[in-house]
Amino acid sequence: MVIYDRQRDRRAICFKGTLYTAFFILFFRFFHLQVLSSALYRERSEQNHVRQIPIMPSRGHIYDRYGQILVDNRPSYSLYIVPYEFKKNPVDATMISSIVGLSIDDIMERIKDRGNGPFTPVRLFRDMRFEMLSKVEEHRLDLRGVFYQVEPVRTYPSPIRASHTLGYVGEISSPELKRLKDGNHHRGDIIGKSGVEKSYDAVLQGQRGYRYVEVDVKGREVGNFEGARDVPSIQGRPIRLTLDAAMQTVVEDLMDGKRGAVVVLDPACGDVLAMASAPDYSLEPFANGISPDLWNQLMEDPDKPLLHRAVQAQLPPGSTYKLALMVAALQEGKIDPEEETTCPGYLWLGRRIFHCWQPDGHGSVNLLDALKVSCNVYFYRLGLRVGVDAWARSGKQLGFGTPTGVDLTGEKSGLLPDRGYLNEKYGPKGWSKGMLANLSVGQGDLLVTPTQMVQMAAVIATEGKMVQPRIVGWIQEDGSDVWVERQVKSRDIRGISPDVFHRVKEGMFRVVNHTNGTGSAARIPGIDVCGKTGTAQNPHGEDHAWFIGFAPRHDPRIALAVVVENGGSGGAVAAPIAGRIFRWFFREKGVS
Repeated sequence: MVIYDRQRDRRAICFKGTLYTAFFILFFRFFHLQVLSSALYRERSEQNHVRQIPIMPSRGHIYDRYGQILVDNRPSYSLYIVPYEFKKNPVDATMISSIVGLSIDDIMERIKDRGNGPFTPVRLFRDMRFEMLSKVEEHRLDLRGVFYQVEPVRTYPSPIRASHTLGYVGEISSPELKRLKDGNHHRGDIIGKSGVEKSYDAVLQGQRGYRYVEVDVKGREVGNFEGARDVPSIQGRPIRLTLDAAMQTVVEDLMDGKRGAVVVLDPACGDVLAMASAPDYSLEPFANGISPDLWNQLMEDPDKPLLHRAVQAQLPPGSTYKLALMVAALQEGKIDPEEETTCPGYLWLGRRIFHCWQPDGHGSVNLLDALKVSCNVYFYRLGLRVGVDAWARSGKQLGFGTPTGVDLTGEKSGLLPDRGYLNEKYGPKGWSKGMLANLSVGQGDLLVTPTQMVQMAAVIATEGKMVQPRIVGWIQEDGSDVWVERQVKSRDIRGISPDVFHRVKEGMFRVVNHTNGTGSAARIPGIDVCGKTGTAQNPHGEDHAWFIGFAPRHDPRIALAVVVENGGSGGAVAAPIAGRIFRWFFREKGVS
């Protein structure tokens, strides 16, 4: 007789159900791992035994206008580390720390900032010294996930510095990587940070490649697939600047030990032949990865060596800006050029007295005489006659108040005060004739850059042709030896007659070549140099010395602007520098 045990049967059913459920879960998990997630785990498996090593491309070379190389590349050794291996092996971490001279915390911070996954190599150190390289090689079998490879580093074989214009490079930062988001940039890339290195980074950068190697369970290389899976890097395209390296050397020597800038260009096409900002700095430490101490030293230097004064210094132009007022007065018909007025050395406006730079005055002068001797009293009166609207309109036509468009990042626009600006800042009744008198001689709220000033000189030289200055003239096509010229914008200024430019050029010729002309230090026998000096008052120290000009008077070949901060008199300090540059260009270079 069989006795039916319900309780035991229920236990059997529950056991079987649990067993079937467990087998179902295991089956589903195996199916998920082997089928649904096979690609993911295959990739992770490869990451465990196949290491992808980036091959950094060589940046494109930079040449001067005649083909002299200014920026090159040299091979150097970079130390890489695989984050997963580093975190897994504390003994190795201590050894790496002692070799590279960084604390483990610093190394971890670099990995965190530059890392892109536990198996992606991170560049820990660039341009390793021989001693460091020897230690890494000595302990190579013990250091898991640590390797080095040859990478290009910028070098500067030319005697010129041009540090602000050429610019420096550095490893891309996390904020830069987020901002770019173009798919062409990766962690560890070297990009341009300033100058043409930054402006033309897309041309110079090239494209990174990859090398694949097989590693064992300890992260040591055991094979390289004979290059079958490698992707070669593509070198960046070279560029040719409009700079003349020989002239750049002359200009830099003339500005040595000073603060200021010089910009020299071809007025016909806008080619920048020389551009110097002083003081400057060495680019070599940036190529190797600048230390925080040196960076802080440059940032805290009161002379501001990192400031590209040629395009970023915003200064009062002083008497050089009398040229813009002269253009406004002639074009608006506000002055008879032959009309004379007396300069006693001062001018009363209400209760305030405005002085001429010549305490005893200049006596009776007309327009061209006043420009030649830079008579402030004459131009005070002329500015009051012209008015702020015509004065500002003329400045705008000559390119002030907006960037010139030169192909460098960070160019400033200066400040061209007009009626709207003055009303907003001081109120409609808060600014007076005295403020307009100050603006008439290049003081007050008016601010300009040296590049804007040389552009005005070029416009006058060409009698109304406004050409956008350019630093890069030619870019090599991909995979060929063909150089393509980079075109720039140019236009003829409307609203200023040729006769106005003729008179301004005559006045500038007298400034340099006639007796008592303030720019006589720029005079060259046999060459019709035209120019204008300026001594801009500075509330923070000595006056700024200016000179702008061009030569020859007819068919001009060169235009320039010179400013020496806290240099004093434009005629005594800036004009001789301009004269040396003109002399070199026409005599030593054999240009006629």
